Amino acid sequence: MTSRAKAWMAVGAVLVVLVLGLLGIVLGTRYATRHVPGNTLLLVEISGPIPEMTADSPFGDILGPRPLSRQDLRDGLVQAASDPRVQKVVVKVGDLQAGFATLQEIHGLLQKVRKAGKETYAYLDTAGEFSPGNAQYLLASACKKVVLNPLGDINLTGLAVRSPFIRGTLDKLEIEPDFPGIGDYKTARFLYTQKEFTPAHKEMMTWLVDSITRQMIDGIASGRGMDPKQVEGLVKGGPYIGPDALRAKLVDELNDWQTFLEENTTRPDKSFERISLRKYLRAGRPDRSGTEIAVVVAEGTILRGESGYSPVPVFGGDVMGADTIARAFQQVRDSGAKAVIFRINSPGGSAVASEIIRAEMVRTAKKIPVVISMGDVAASGGYWITCGAKRIVADPGSITASIGVFGGHLAMSRFWEDKLGITWGKLDAAPNAAIYGSLDPWTPEQRVVVQKFLDRIYDRFLTNVSASRNMPREAVDAIGRGRVFTGEQAKDRGLVDTLGGFDEALAAARELAGLKPDARVELTFYPQARTIWQRLMDRSDDAEARMHAMVREVLAGRAVTPGPVWVAPIQVQ
Repeated sequence: MTSRAKAWMAVGAVLVVLVLGLLGIVLGTRYATRHVPGNTLLLVEISGPIPEMTADSPFGDILGPRPLSRQDLRDGLVQAASDPRVQKVVVKVGDLQAGFATLQEIHGLLQKVRKAGKETYAYLDTAGEFSPGNAQYLLASACKKVVLNPLGDINLTGLAVRSPFIRGTLDKLEIEPDFPGIGDYKTARFLYTQKEFTPAHKEMMTWLVDSITRQMIDGIASGRGMDPKQVEGLVKGGPYIGPDALRAKLVDELNDWQTFLEENTTRPDKSFERISLRKYLRAGRPDRSGTEIAVVVAEGTILRGESGYSPVPVFGGDVMGADTIARAFQQVRDSGAKAVIFRINSPGGSAVASEIIRAEMVRTAKKIPVVISMGDVAASGGYWITCGAKRIVADPGSITASIGVFGGHLAMSRFWEDKLGITWGKLDAAPNAAIYGSLDPWTPEQRVVVQKFLDRIYDRFLTNVSASRNMPREAVDAIGRGRVFTGEQAKDRGLVDTLGGFDEALAAARELAGLKPDARVELTFYPQARTIWQRLMDRSDDAEARMHAMVREVLAGRAVTPGPVWVAPIQVQ
C-alpha cells in the first residue's frame, strides 16, 4: 500500500469518527431525557445575555451551549409549576446582561412556581463583584430561599444612570453637530449636541429611575416577605458583605455551591434526580398542541431590508428587517392562526421601515386579533409598530413611548481642513444638492426643508397613536414630544392596556380568539429562529453590505443614528 493510500485511509477514518460522533450527539440530544422522574430537582442556570429566542437544534451545543432564551425560561418554568414530577427548582444566578423587564418577567414566573407549592432556591456566587448586583439579587429574591457563597457579596446599591455626551469631543475636533427634532424629551440627539443633561432630559431620566427603583423594591419585598419601606432602607444601606447580608435577612444561608447542591439532592428520607432546564425542555414544552396562536418575534433596531445582525459600532446589534417582519405577517394571515402575539423588543430606528411593518400588522389585525407583548423596550419606532393592534400588554418595567422624531448631520469642513489639512472642491448643480452632505452647516433655507420632513413624520406618528389609542391628537402630543415612560407609567397615560409579560399577552390572545382561559393552544413562531449552523453557513451578505455602507457613511460624516424614530439605549444599573 502506498503512502498516499495510507494517508487517504487515515483521513477517511477520521471523517468516520467525526460523523459517528456528530450522529451520537444528535441522537443523544434528540432522545435524552424524554422521561422525567417523579423526584426531579430542576436546575436552572441563568447568566449572561438572555435573548428573546434561540433556535432549538440538535447541533446547537457542539460549539458550546447556547444561552437560555426568555422563551426557554418561560416554557420551562410554566411547565414546572404544574408538573407533579418537579418537586424542587434551584436557580443558580450568575452575572446578567438582561433588561429590567426580562428580569421582572422571570421573577414573576419563579414566584408562580413557588406559589404552586414547589420548593424554590436561588444560589449566588455573588451578586456583583465590585460591581452593581441589583439585577442578580432581584432575580434571586423571587425564590423562597436565597443562598450565598461565603465569600460573596450582595451589592444591592440602588440604581444609577450614566449617559455619555460627545459634544466636547466634537468641539475639539471642530465638528459642528446640527440635530433638530420635535420635543425637548427626544434626547437621543443630545449625545451630539450637549455636554450634560438638559432640564427636560434630567427630568425624564429621574421619573424613569424612580419608577424602576420602586418596582425593584416592590419585587424584592414580595419575594422576601418584607415591607417595601424596609427594603428601601436596605437599598440605601447597601452594599453588603456576606455576613452582613445574612444578618439583614437578604440571604438565608452562606454555603458553597457543591455542598449546597449535595444537601438538597440527597437527604435521609428522600433523594432527588437533578435535571437541567435544557434537558427538561427536551421532554416537552407547554402550549405545543391545540388551537394555533402565532407569535411574531421582532427584536432589534428597525431598518429596511432583511433581519440580521449589524456590525456597525455603537448603533449595531440585532436588526429587525422590515421585509422579514412584513413577510412573517403575510405568512401568519395564511396560517390558520386564530390570534397573533406580536412580541417587540426594539428601540426603533427607520420611520419608513416602521411604517412598512405597521401596515402589514394592521392588515393582519383586520383578519386576526393582534396582541402586542412588549419586552425590555418598545420605544419610538418600537412603539410606532404597535399602532393598530387590538391590545397592548407591557411589563411594568418595559421602556416605551418616545413619540417623537429627530434628525441631523455633522458639519465637518473645519475638521477636514484645520485638523487634517484636507480641502474640498465644491460644485452643486442645485441649491439643495448637498443638503445630505457633511461638510457645511445647513443654510436657513435648508433647515426649513429638514424641519418640514421632521414635521411630516411627527404628524404621522401622532395620527397613528391617536387613531390606535382613541385619543385626541392634542392629548397624544401632550404626552409625546419624545417622552419615554416605563410600562407602568405608559398605562397610566393610556398608551398601554394591560401590565404583564408574555403569559398575560397569551391570556389576552385566548380571550380575543374566543377561547376559554384554559384552552389548549399551539404557539407557532415567526420568523423562524436561525440555528448556529445556519449562522455559520450564512455568507452574511447583509452584514457585509451594512459594514461597507457604514464605512462610507462615516467617511462622509453621516453615520450618526439608525433613523429618525429611534431612542438611545437607556441603561440603568
